[in-house]
Amino acid sequence: MNNKHRVKSFLSRELIIIFLLGLCVNQALAQDLDSLYTQTMLKNGAQAPDFMIDSVSNTHLSDFRGRYVVLHFWASWCPDCRKEIPEMNRLYDEFASDSVIFIHISFDTEREKWQNYLGESGMDGIQLCEFKKMKESATATAYGIKWIPSVYVLNTAGRVILQTVTTEKLRKRLQLLDKSKVYIPRSKREAEPTFPGGDDAMMLFLSRNIKYPRLASNYGLEGQTLLKFLVNTDGSISNVRVIDNKITKEDRLPFRTLPEEEKRAMRKKVLALFAEEGIRVVESMPRWKAGVRYGMQMKTEYELPINYKIQYKNDN
Repeated sequence: MNNKHRVKSFLSRELIIIFLLGLCVNQALAQDLDSLYTQTMLKNGAQAPDFMIDSVSNTHLSDFRGRYVVLHFWASWCPDCRKEIPEMNRLYDEFASDSVIFIHISFDTEREKWQNYLGESGMDGIQLCEFKKMKESATATAYGIKWIPSVYVLNTAGRVILQTVTTEKLRKRLQLLDKSKVYIPRSKREAEPTFPGGDDAMMLFLSRNIKYPRLASNYGLEGQTLLKFLVNTDGSISNVRVIDNKITKEDRLPFRTLPEEEKRAMRKKVLALFAEEGIRVVESMPRWKAGVRYGMQMKTEYELPINYKIQYKNDN
């Protein structure tokens, strides 16, 4: 081996050594942070104290037994918390399911700032806030939280299997979860909201209640309006809006005889009528069966296409 190759080989070994040293330093740092900031937290094997998750459905933490639970204590005013949110979002995307629930417990004291940051950060999962300072929070006291961000992982029996202040340790523990131990009663499994009587009943309701816009019928225009709306926890519908609206068929007389400029104006009018009628009929629906997520009834967005199709006598 010539000197040039020896130099390259030496540099490669040096870079590998430096890289390995870097890994050791990071692991040691994570260990040191936990040794400093988890001393007052619950130890492995401890039963997690119960608390209210949702007062409307009377859901408590203990109702999630049978699933794994990540408890993330944080606040929007905390710089270290904000720094960790992107990684927390990645962990949610990778591990969250009906079997692994993420619960974010904030120590914010101002509702507007908390809600604004949730919107900005895109942090998903169950969001809780007592709007009390950490030292005044009963939950913080019960869980021995003196530092944020802090995280627990609870097993399917509701017992602590990890307490940490680092997302690195959280990721490693989530990778080791044994999903075969998960047991979710049928009544608490994730479910989409449903129209009373199911899809067939909803199609019958639409067919009986949609009033085909006369202008569209007169000119033989057909279309599809895609609506999105919220099904609330009580089954009521709100926030109905159109997210797509299009003409699907316009090949019949007398529409074809119109000048092109009038055709454009006619399409615009008919699409507005399709949208208006779609919103009207959805808002007139009876209460649905609410969607279930994490074992709780929750507000759920639902998409519904409404097809406007003229039934001619010679149609099959």
